[in-house]
Amino acid sequence: MRPRIPVLTRSLPVLVLLVLVLLVLAVPRPAQAETINCTAITIVPFTITAAGVYCLIQDIGTNLPSGAAITIAANNVVLDLNGHRLDNLAAGRGTQAFGISSLHQTNFTIKNGTVSGFFYGINLGDFSPYTTSQGHVIEDLRADQNTYLAILVAGRGNIVRNTRVVATGGSTALGANVAAYGIVVDGPETRILNNDVIGTFGTGTGASVGIIIHDLGSDSLAVNNRITRAQYGIIYFNGTGKFRDNLTSGVTYPFGGGTNAGNNN
Repeated sequence: MRPRIPVLTRSLPVLVLLVLVLLVLAVPRPAQAETINCTAITIVPFTITAAGVYCLIQDIGTNLPSGAAITIAANNVVLDLNGHRLDNLAAGRGTQAFGISSLHQTNFTIKNGTVSGFFYGINLGDFSPYTTSQGHVIEDLRADQNTYLAILVAGRGNIVRNTRVVATGGSTALGANVAAYGIVVDGPETRILNNDVIGTFGTGTGASVGIIIHDLGSDSLAVNNRITRAQYGIIYFNGTGKFRDNLTSGVTYPFGGGTNAGNNN
C-alpha cells in the first residue's frame, strides 16, 4: 500500500500568513526618533528666554561651582536631551550648581537624557501655595551622581515619571553632615509614577530620602515606584495623598504619612 501524501493546499493561506508575520518581526525597528526641529544647546550656561523646543545635539561637560547650566526663563518649553548627557562631575562634591533650573514658569517637558554631578540635578521652583508653576512633565530621564537633590519639581499638577535616579548624595557644600534626596515634589495634584530611586546616601550623619511629597492636600499620587538603599522611602508631608504599588529594599523606614492605598512593600 502506497503511503498517503499529505495535502497542504488548504493550509497555504495559514503558511503564507505565518511567513509574513516572521518577515515583519525580522525587520529592525527604528530607534526612538531624535528631536531635530529644535533650537540646539551646544554650550552652557544657557538661558531659554522664549517658548519653543530646545535640545542637546551632543554630550555637554562643564565644571560649574555655582549657578545653573540651563535656565528656563519662559513658559511652554520642551527640552529634549536627545539621549545625551549634561555632566558636571568635574566640579566635585563641593559644587552648588544646578543642572536645569527655573522659577515660577509653567508647562515644561524635560525628557530623554542624563543629568549628572550637580548639587540639584533639576530644580523647577515655586513657592507656597504653589499656584504659579504648573503643568510640568519630567520623563525618561536619568539623574546620576547628583550630590544633594536629584529632581525637585514644585507647583500644581506636575508629573515625574519613568525616571531613574541613581547614587544621589555625598555633597560637601553645606558642611560635614548633609542630607540627600532623590525626588522631591511640592504642591497639590502631583503624580510620581514608575520611577526607580537607587542608592541615596547622605554625607556624615545626613539623612537619605528616596521620595518626598509636600502634598498640601489629598490628591497627589505615588504609584509603582521602586526605592533601594535609603534611610527613608516615600514620605508625605502636609497632606494625605495616596500611594500604592510601590516597592522598597534596603530602606529603614519605607513609608510615612499619606494614605496607603495598598500593595506597598
